[in-house]
Amino acid sequence: MAHDSNEAGRERTAIVAKYDKGREEGAEIDPWEDADFFIYKVTDRYGFLHKEPLASRTELERKAMLIERAREIKWLKMLNNWDKAVQTDKLRSRVYKGIPNSLRSRAWGQMLRLDKLKLSKEDFYDEAKQLARLTSPDIKQIDLDVNRTYRNHIMFRDRYGVKQQALFHVLATYSMYNTEVGYCQGMSGIAALLLMYFNEEDAFWALSSLLSDRMHGMHGLFKPGFPKLLRLQDHHEKICKKLLTRVHKHLKKIEVDARIYSMKWFLQCFLDRLPFSLTLRVWDAFMFDGDRVPIAMAFLVIKLYKKQLSKMTFDEAMAHLQTMESHNFNDDEIMESLQSTMAELRRNGLDHPGPSQTTEQAPPPPRDIDELRSRVLFSQRIHDANYNPSRIKRNDSFREGINAMYNNDDEPIPSPNASEPDNPDDRIYHNVKDNHNTITPKVPAQSSGSPLRSTSYGLGNPTDANGHVPVSV
Repeated sequence: MAHDSNEAGRERTAIVAKYDKGREEGAEIDPWEDADFFIYKVTDRYGFLHKEPLASRTELERKAMLIERAREIKWLKMLNNWDKAVQTDKLRSRVYKGIPNSLRSRAWGQMLRLDKLKLSKEDFYDEAKQLARLTSPDIKQIDLDVNRTYRNHIMFRDRYGVKQQALFHVLATYSMYNTEVGYCQGMSGIAALLLMYFNEEDAFWALSSLLSDRMHGMHGLFKPGFPKLLRLQDHHEKICKKLLTRVHKHLKKIEVDARIYSMKWFLQCFLDRLPFSLTLRVWDAFMFDGDRVPIAMAFLVIKLYKKQLSKMTFDEAMAHLQTMESHNFNDDEIMESLQSTMAELRRNGLDHPGPSQTTEQAPPPPRDIDELRSRVLFSQRIHDANYNPSRIKRNDSFREGINAMYNNDDEPIPSPNASEPDNPDDRIYHNVKDNHNTITPKVPAQSSGSPLRSTSYGLGNPTDANGHVPVSV
């Protein structure tokens, strides 16, 4: 037992050392890890690399750019008077029209209340990061996933580059900050998105806010058992069964399971499932209105494609619903439809599945670095007492479905003359803590209580059905 624990510690130390060295001379980088990007010719406005020159902007795209620049002035005024702006309906309207990309980091930071969150946490992140580098049991899995995340993006293309270092540290630190979740596949994509707009420390606090506050509550999506994911998927089924009966029956007939096609829709709020420009618009709305956005977007997708889906086979439907990033959407039209869809669901009392269950809620965060150290020490004692590698299994079909999906989507970009070693241990999975034992997700009981108020839960009126105010903790 002690030998296995020491071996894990040495492996963690070796991985951390590679990130410390970065890309300096003498860095040990396997050929398959560091993709050769000579084939990429151009970078788009969001930082993604493309093999072929991009098409010239259409007249519609040029007009959209001019409109965005004009909106920057309005957004600057709102951001400089945020406490006043947040009380107006105009803010919601402007969010759904699109936050200017140049001001997205400031707007998201205000929506997540990062300044208030960091107010009493000065120097906390740096100390927590150093602690995580020495103690996190998730280091190996995080290292594997960092090199699978957005490798076609200019920020993350270099193995052990600056942004890969930041991504590694954000995920490692959070794995010890919230040990109930630790690290789970899917979090790397969200953290990488945040790092496109925030510095390392702000990205950490943004991730913390998304998982722990009541408006977004992503903790329940990623904790072992995935209770909130299952609840949102059940609610999606309920919506489709009631409002899209015909297509719902057809999908059931051809055995298309919402538990599979909607995993990334809810786990990551449509990251890698829509064109990136539209994904950002959906995330703008999600930052502002929380869970109602992915719920409505999931329904909207099925509604948009109901005629096509009603004629498709299993393979066709699954491929269609999981490759929408290549579809040619009009972002403005989709966002207008999203607002209409949210109103439709609200009229039918289906815009939200109800208050979160106790099992979905995040535990109180450590108040200071000393409390975090105490928690880490306790976690290590539990780990040492229960260490048994044979108990860490991935034997339930739901987890295997998630693993298969991420294995298909998030493979690192290979070098033209190299291939990744075939290592079965490199499969992606929720890094189950030893003290959790083997985890078998269960469908949670139907939630009780009234649904959230139709006008609540957004930043304009942040209260749930019981009058509670969603706050970042």
